[in-house]
Amino acid sequence: MSADGWLRLRVPLGFIFAAWYLWLTRYARQEMLVVSTLMVVLGCGLRSWAAGYLLKGKRVAVGGPYAYIRNPLYLGSFLIGSGFCLALYQSPLPAAVLMSWFLYAMGFVLLYATKSRSEEEELVRTLGREYQAYRRRVPVFLPVHGKVAGLGVQRFSAELYRRNREYQCVMGSLAVLALLYWRTLYGS
Repeated sequence: MSADGWLRLRVPLGFIFAAWYLWLTRYARQEMLVVSTLMVVLGCGLRSWAAGYLLKGKRVAVGGPYAYIRNPLYLGSFLIGSGFCLALYQSPLPAAVLMSWFLYAMGFVLLYATKSRSEEEELVRTLGREYQAYRRRVPVFLPVHGKVAGLGVQRFSAELYRRNREYQCVMGSLAVLALLYWRTLYGS
């Protein structure tokens, strides 16, 4: 399947996975919700931090988490999804939980690797040498070098955070966490 085909499938596949996940959440354990919540909050925090530096297609984001990795939004998403999968860790349906982890991890790798590659090609076309120089110095997904110095100075912008609508991710994550807590505390 082409890269565009995978990218078009990410939303419908996400809804199918969400339905599967919501069915499984009736087996979430209260003990795991604390760890799950911490991972989700960490992921939301990383995404929110990154959104305050991102001016899509207009400049190379080099401030905040972009001084450590090129894709902090994707790393944040991975942490959020992993946190939600972790909530199911002690389920009485271990095969279903393992399948959830596998589906999530495979879906994430396939879809976001494809999306990341496509976005980087576009950034090279629109931002040219400046982005190519940034790409050579900053790792893709894991901060293996620590903060990369000499990239430039950018400050967090609440306006960019708002314009990038990252609050939607936070609100959605809080809603799913509330559902998990409701189900583990009150059943159903």
